[in-house]
Amino acid sequence: MRTMGLSLTLLGASLGCSRHAPAPTMRPADLPSAERFPALPLRPRATAGGAFMRAWSDGRAELSGYRARVNRYGELRAAELVLIYVTEPMDRRTWVKDDAAPAEHRVNVLKLNASLKFQTGVYPYSVMTSVFAPVDRYRAEAFSPVKITLSAQEWCGHVFHGVWPGDERSTEQVMSYFVEEGERRREVPTPAGSLYEDALLIQLRELDGPFAGGVDWRGSLVPSLWTIRRAHTPTAAVEATIARSRAQLDGTDVHRFVLRYGEVTRTFDVEADGAHRVLGWRGSDGEEARLLGTARLPYWQLNHQGDEAQRALFGLGDEVPARDAGAPR
Repeated sequence: MRTMGLSLTLLGASLGCSRHAPAPTMRPADLPSAERFPALPLRPRATAGGAFMRAWSDGRAELSGYRARVNRYGELRAAELVLIYVTEPMDRRTWVKDDAAPAEHRVNVLKLNASLKFQTGVYPYSVMTSVFAPVDRYRAEAFSPVKITLSAQEWCGHVFHGVWPGDERSTEQVMSYFVEEGERRREVPTPAGSLYEDALLIQLRELDGPFAGGVDWRGSLVPSLWTIRRAHTPTAAVEATIARSRAQLDGTDVHRFVLRYGEVTRTFDVEADGAHRVLGWRGSDGEEARLLGTARLPYWQLNHQGDEAQRALFGLGDEVPARDAGAPR
């Protein structure tokens, strides 16, 4: 098992490179038309609140480290997970990050990178899931994603899976070393108002107002790309429910959200106050994650401040209470 410090060093290098990278030789206007992607309304229904913008427009990334267990090949495996949240601008014609995107094409998003590492047998897994959720409300639920991507690497090969959500359909692209999957692009029917499980780690934090209006939710949900990846099942929306309640976790008031679809149940505990961090979750298959600590750093400097981040993520920094340093329960 690689150390969290090595993971952070590599992660910091990837996040920091944009500050020093040379200018691209091809601008978005020269790229293929955005007709490749489902349409996003020209104007949002509502703009992000002032409190959210003050907290998330400071050029810093929030990193939270978790001790976790994942289910792979019928066994629970010890894992390291880091969630990285940061705001950035995207060009709606291409859905790639572009600091120079014209105002009429710029969409500011809250990006979540979930970096998961674990060992099976003699070889390591590395899985990155990225969620791009506009900070302004373009659809019924706040932080509805416009792009979700997953890449998975292990000694057999690597896989890319991307989904671009729309109101009635999503565009999916898969590039895989498995002959049964190969390389394909297709349209996936997704009823209007569908949620995406990968985006719940943003939406359940309620950073700019209550999730689902503060009541229980029922509707269509697309399972996480990692769930789809492991099951080798087609991407499709399923019927799901999310029930909410108030609870306590180690003396901390939390909002508890219970997601159910098919045979799957996942329970998320989110701080009711403060930064509304996701303190942990557990699933009906034995998977779980437990927050160790959080660091908030200038994201382009992460590769220079790895020691500081590592101390905070392991629960050794002043900002992390001792209760966060326990094992998953």
